Amino acid sequence: MNKKNAWKLPRIGQKVEITIESVAFGGSGIGRFAGLVIFVPFTVDGDRVEIEITEVRQSYAKGRMCRILKPSPFRTVPECSLYERCGGCQYQHIAYTHQLEIKKNQVIDAFERIGKHPAPPVRDVIASPMPYAYRGKAEFHISFKSGRLPVIGYKEAADSRIVPVSRCAIVDESVNRSLTALRGKLNAISAAGRRGGKKEERVILWSDTGKAAVDPGVSGGRGGLVMRPVKEKMLRAPFQGFFQANSALVGSMVDSVIRACALTGKETVLDAYCGSGLFSLFLASSARQLFGVDADGEAVHCAAENLSKEGISNAEFFAGDVGEILRHTFLKTQQSVDIVVLDPPRIGCSSDVLEALKSLGPARIIYISCNPATQARDVRRLRDSGYILRDLQPIDMFPQTKHIEIVGLLERENRI
Repeated sequence: MNKKNAWKLPRIGQKVEITIESVAFGGSGIGRFAGLVIFVPFTVDGDRVEIEITEVRQSYAKGRMCRILKPSPFRTVPECSLYERCGGCQYQHIAYTHQLEIKKNQVIDAFERIGKHPAPPVRDVIASPMPYAYRGKAEFHISFKSGRLPVIGYKEAADSRIVPVSRCAIVDESVNRSLTALRGKLNAISAAGRRGGKKEERVILWSDTGKAAVDPGVSGGRGGLVMRPVKEKMLRAPFQGFFQANSALVGSMVDSVIRACALTGKETVLDAYCGSGLFSLFLASSARQLFGVDADGEAVHCAAENLSKEGISNAEFFAGDVGEILRHTFLKTQQSVDIVVLDPPRIGCSSDVLEALKSLGPARIIYISCNPATQARDVRRLRDSGYILRDLQPIDMFPQTKHIEIVGLLERENRI
């Protein structure tokens, strides 16, 4: 939008009618008014809506939906009564099959626009067998105020206030039962006047797998383990740590990684950001040797135990910064690596990790990410270092939300 057309910019508070053309990564629908792109949450392509302008910039604006003038054929009824207030879900108003199409298009867009990769090799999204009640872990906020019962729930979509939640539609029902029990326990403590200390806390609740888990309590803190079932195996993970949330789809995700690695038994595998050894457990038995690296020392300890209890002896794990360990433990000792599995946090890989990978020169890199923007950015740098992007497999680990998991496969050019 150039300056001479600035007079056409809509005003904050102005109501306009627009048609939603697509859904951007992050969940907002995209429409246009006077040539200006407008982002509107809780809309879907095909909607004709009246909106109120809430923010105006030179290149885009944001709006709030006031009413639906003509609903999209892709629109459906959300299952949760708190939808649009609670900040956990962004897509419950969209039919599930169309959510998958949207997410595939978002991955294509990220790799074309950010990754500068024409026609990226994106497969159809692997759907979750359970679009609802799939999460095996949830984190709730608890607010304590003098003279009132505690409030337990999620943060609002547009605010930092806690929305009271009695039941969450996307978590396993055993988590909802634990939430009810926790609320009763906290109400009893509050009514007895025995509650003091913090004004707000967070608590993690895990689904019931039939195996005992050590719960560190409402006050949290490090310590404690949880048992997670994957492909007929049981993995230990830190209670306060990370583990893939979609209990119904994690096995398919592991299968996608196994397929991308294509192990023959002769390879040395590096599992970077290995966590509790989810991928290591299923790769080590088909590799010559496996190394795992993660900054979370408790998770690394769990990874070593998980493999040891399965009788796997060809794996070694390191706790520490991934970039530093790659430089000092692998590059300095000239430890060769054939395949690298990367599963970094949402922010992606740091420059030192990517530089170390360039020097290591593995034949194959399997890059797993829940953020196509940072994945596309990092893959672009790896392509500049001599790798070819062969495959992108999106997996819908987070139905009803803006998130999408992707397993990417890169191969080194001219490898022997």
